[in-house]
Formats: sequence, C-alpha cells, structure tokens
Amino acid sequence: MTIAEISLTKGETPLYRQLADVLAERIGSGELAPGERLPTHRALADAVGVTIGTVTRAYAEAERRGLVEARVGAGTYVRRPESPSWSFEQHDKNTRTLGYNIPPAIDRSEVLQRALQQLAGHGPTLNQLMLYQSPEGIGEHRHSLAGWLASLGVELDPEHLLFTSGAQHGVQLALQTLCRPGDNVLCERLTYPGLLSLARQQHLHARPVEMDEEGLLPEAVDAACRQHHPRLLYVTPTIQNPTTATMSDARRDALITVCREHGVLVLEDDVHGLLPRQHPAPLVNRDPEGVIHVGGLGKTLAPGLRLGYLQAPRVYREALVAGIQNHSWMISPLLTALAALLIEQGAADRLLQTVQSEMTARWERAAQCLSGYRLRFHPQGFHGWLELPDELPLSECLIQARARGLDVKSAELFTPPGYPAPPAIRIAASAPASVAELEQSLGLLREVLAGSGPRDAFTL
Repeated sequence: MTIAEISLTKGETPLYRQLADVLAERIGSGELAPGERLPTHRALADAVGVTIGTVTRAYAEAERRGLVEARVGAGTYVRRPESPSWSFEQHDKNTRTLGYNIPPAIDRSEVLQRALQQLAGHGPTLNQLMLYQSPEGIGEHRHSLAGWLASLGVELDPEHLLFTSGAQHGVQLALQTLCRPGDNVLCERLTYPGLLSLARQQHLHARPVEMDEEGLLPEAVDAACRQHHPRLLYVTPTIQNPTTATMSDARRDALITVCREHGVLVLEDDVHGLLPRQHPAPLVNRDPEGVIHVGGLGKTLAPGLRLGYLQAPRVYREALVAGIQNHSWMISPLLTALAALLIEQGAADRLLQTVQSEMTARWERAAQCLSGYRLRFHPQGFHGWLELPDELPLSECLIQARARGLDVKSAELFTPPGYPAPPAIRIAASAPASVAELEQSLGLLREVLAGSGPRDAFTL
C-alpha cells in the first residue's frame, strides 16, 4: 500500500472515517488486492500524521464494512470476496458427489474478465447490446459461433442456426414446436431425464428403443417406427447420457437411412459432442434437412452463460423463431456477444482444451480406483456408467451410498416410465471439486461395491 499519498483534512468528517473511505476507494479500484497485508497501526499513523487510535478506529470501520479482516497476531488484511450466497452449491461440504453431470471446476476468471472488460470498454457497443434485438440473434455472433463449430467438425449454416438459452431450452423448443400432445417420440432405452421430463410436461409418449455398446440399434429403430409411427427420434450419438455410448460413422449412416425411409425427424442432442478430442461427424452433417441439431456452450465454456444453439430443417425455422419470441422475445445479446468474444480471442479453444485435459486425468484416476468393476466412460466425457456386481441390488447400492453421504445417480432416473431399470448407476468424475475429492468419493464407492462399511443394525 502506498501510504505517502494519503492526505486527510480536518473538517466535519472524522479523520478515522476519511481514512476508512480511502481504504474503501483503493480496495474498490484494485490498488489494494484481496489478501494484501495492510501497514501496521503505528506505521500508517506515522506516515499519515495521525494517532495510532485513529488508525485503529479506521481499520475497525473498514472491517465493519466488510473490506478488511484482522488476524490475531498477524495484522490486518484486505478481505477476500466470498462466493455469492446465491450461487448453486455444486460442491456440498457434507456430501461426496459423483452425481451432477457438470463441467469440472476450472478457473475461468482471467479469460472472462478480459472479455468482459473489452465489452465494457466500448460504450456504444454495450449500449446497442442492451436494446431489443431480433429473436434470430445478431448475425455477426452467429457467424462467430458457426466458424468455431466448423473448426471442431460441426457444419452449421450461420444464416440458419439460432441461439437458445442452453441446450435444454433447444430440446424444449424443438419438442414444443414440432410435436403435439399424444405424439410418440422415440428415444434410447436409457435416456436423458430432461427429455423424459419434457415429454411428460408436453403430454408426449416417450418410446424407448434398444441399444448396444454403440447406442441405438438401427434395426430396433426401424421396428419402433413401424409400430409407433413417431413424430421424431431423440438421440445423443456422442457420449450418450447415461451410458457414454458413441456411435461409429457406420452406425450414424445406418440410423439416418432408417429415419429417411420412415420420414421421421431426428432430434440430435449434441451437448457432449464437442468434448472428445476425436469424434465422428454429427448427424446434422449427414442430413441437415432431416436433423434438428441442438448443442450448448455450458459444458465447454461456462454453464453460467446459459447459451445454446439449434439448427433445424429450413421449413421449421420460422416456427422456431416464433417459439423463441414467445418464450423470451430474444436470447440475451450480451451473452451472445460474450461468447463471440471468447471465440475470437481464442479463449474458447483454451477452455475446451483445459476441460479435456482435466477429464482425461480424472478418468485415468477413476479407472485405477474402480479397477475390476464394469465401468464405461469416455476419456474426455463428464460421466461414466457403472454396472453393479451381480450380488449388489440397485436399491441396496443406493442405500449404502446415502449412508456414506455419497451422491450417485440411479439407472431409474434414465428409464422411461413403465420399463425396468438395469442394475447400474451413473457417476460423474467431473462433479468433485478436485482430483483429491474425486479419489475420496471413489474410495467410498468401492466400499459400497465391495459390500463393506456401515449397515443399519435394525430397521422397521
């Protein structure tokens, strides 16, 4: 802290309050950084020309305002900001979580700060972003996104794609626009719970289709189309949720062929599609007029962006634009501008690579911890699929996990109503706050799988 530049004047405002105001100003400007140690009471008093008592009262006033904190025997320090109380508590100190399918905890602060500072530094642009825009989104931002996706192997038309408030919103928008109550929607035998929830909400019938280790079986899709005459097929071809199945090029070609033969639209949920370092081209590349492609930036850049994208056959675009307008008029142009800046600055690539490296390291550790068990995962994916030992029923596994404060997701969550759930659980290696916490959670899971540890001695 530069104390020579502090000057106080005698007047109506007490000296200690003036000094506290100076501290507040310099902390707010960043001149005094979080965690920085302030001068001793005597040193600051001598430099400013006030009594030690004045400095003591000034530090006390600054502490009352939440600006500094006094540590017994160690001095006074600029207080570090706490996590906002309104933030989602994804790392509960009382629970070892392998449940949430969320991005790993990485530090995005520097790249976000740089992009936001650039946005804030040009007043006219910022003002323009605060005005109403077309539901179609700003063309420049669509071009930035389409260019970045093309570099990752996803071919979308910048004049045709639309922004959404996350991938989940894209799925909702597609179902709401293209389906009517009572329609049949084909889905994987084990599928994303968000799809099942939306189907219930919109009074649609989710019809499960059998899978193998690659995902949907084309012959099973063919049979289901003949039986149910579906409006569309919902599918996640890359890192399927929950099984992690990823379709080969041949399987994708076969699936598109079957759906074309039956005139069935494909709703491709590609929310995990950007995570693999190498992956087959998405279904939309094969048939842009037969596929509704939905993706998002939450898994790759930052979930707080709540920014996704959608491209559908051209005949449905006008109806989808109207759907966006009915939901929220537009997707926040400030968020699309931020995403475009992250792409243009190269930060999007760096964030994606950081996530890929983090997950590769986590799964290497998880594979070691769960050696000997039937675990399926993708090296850059967030979740894995664990088949339980034959002697461990699913219900008992969940009871024992809860007894240890361990959060895992039951196969029941991913099973359409009226169908049996397999003895398996989904675990998210991305959910723990660190690799060390991941190892602790996996250690508890091994106890559950081995059938050791706490059991209820008596129950009614």
